[in-house]
Amino acid sequence: MSGGQAPGDRFLVADIGGTNARFALATMRGEDIAIPPPDIFLTADHASLAAALEAFLDAADRPPLSGVAACAAGPVEGAGAAAHIAMTNCPWDVSIETLARVTGIESPRLMNDFAALALSVPALVAEDLHPVGARLDALPRAPVAILGAGTGLGVSALVFGESHEIPVAGEGGHVDLAPANPREAEILAFLQSIHGHVSAERVLSGPGLVTLYAALAALAGREEPRLTPAEIAARAHAQEDARAEEAVRLFCGWLGAVAGDLALTLGARGGIYIGGGIVPGWLSGMPGLFDEDVFRSRFEAKGRFGTWLARIPVFVIRRADAALLGLARAARDPKP
Repeated sequence: MSGGQAPGDRFLVADIGGTNARFALATMRGEDIAIPPPDIFLTADHASLAAALEAFLDAADRPPLSGVAACAAGPVEGAGAAAHIAMTNCPWDVSIETLARVTGIESPRLMNDFAALALSVPALVAEDLHPVGARLDALPRAPVAILGAGTGLGVSALVFGESHEIPVAGEGGHVDLAPANPREAEILAFLQSIHGHVSAERVLSGPGLVTLYAALAALAGREEPRLTPAEIAARAHAQEDARAEEAVRLFCGWLGAVAGDLALTLGARGGIYIGGGIVPGWLSGMPGLFDEDVFRSRFEAKGRFGTWLARIPVFVIRRADAALLGLARAARDPKP
C-alpha cells in the first residue's frame, strides 16, 4: 500500500494512552473528514501495539488503507524509520516500524498527542470550541498554542509553512511555576520544601489538583482525607468545601498565567486552545466550575504586554475526538 489519496480513501488513526488505545478508520473526500466513534482497546489486554492493531484490522475486515497516523503521550525519540515513543505506564513499543509492518503503509506518521491536537485546530468549527471571555478574532496564519491539563500538562504549537501546517511538540508542562501574589508564594514555598523543583505540571494536572488541595490543608494545619481530582472538583462545584473551591480557583489562575507565558513565548496571535481532560470535562459536566474571569485576568496580567494579550482569543476544545481529527489530517499529508 502507498500513501497516495483517492476519493473516499480510509486512513487508520490511533490515539494511544497508558490505559486505553483508540483506533478509528477516518474517511476523506476532498477536505471533508469523517471519523466514526473509535474502537477502544485496553492496553493491558494486548501484549503489544502490533497485537492490538492486528485485532482492530481483523475486526474491520482488513480494509485497504491510504495512510496511517498515531500519537501517544511523550516525546518522539529517534528520527525517520527509527522514530518511537517510550510509554511510561504500559509496555507497548509505539514506533514507526510497528505501524509500517502491521499496516503495510510505507510512511506512517507518529507524533506526540498534543501535536495531534495542534493539527486539529485548523479543522475545528465554532461548535467545537468554547470561547474564554469575548470571542476575539485570531490573526490568520499566526502561531497557535495548545495546552491542556489531564494526567499531566501537555503543551504544543502550530506554525504555518507555505503549503502546510507544522506541529511543534514540546515538554512545556515542566517549566518552572511562578507565584504572582503572597498566597501563591506561600503555596509554592511549601511545595518546594517537599519536591524541590516545582513545575507547572506539579499543580496543573489531575494529580496537581490533589497536590494543591493537600498543600492548602497542610498550610492550615489540617489533616484531610486524600481525595481524587473528581471529588475535589465536585466539592468545589457544590460549594460545600471552601478548600476545594480555593484549589480550583488557584488552578484556574495558574493555568491562565502559564497560558499567557506560552502566548508571549510563541507570539501566539493565532489563539490559545485548551485541551486535556480537565477543563473540557468541567465545562461539560460542572458548568461554572472553570473560572473564566480568573483565567483571563491572569492570562492578561503581564505588565506592559497586557493589552497585547487582551487581543488574543482563547478557546476550550470541546470536540472529544479532536486528536483523531488531527491524526487524520496528518495521515493525509505526505510531509513529515
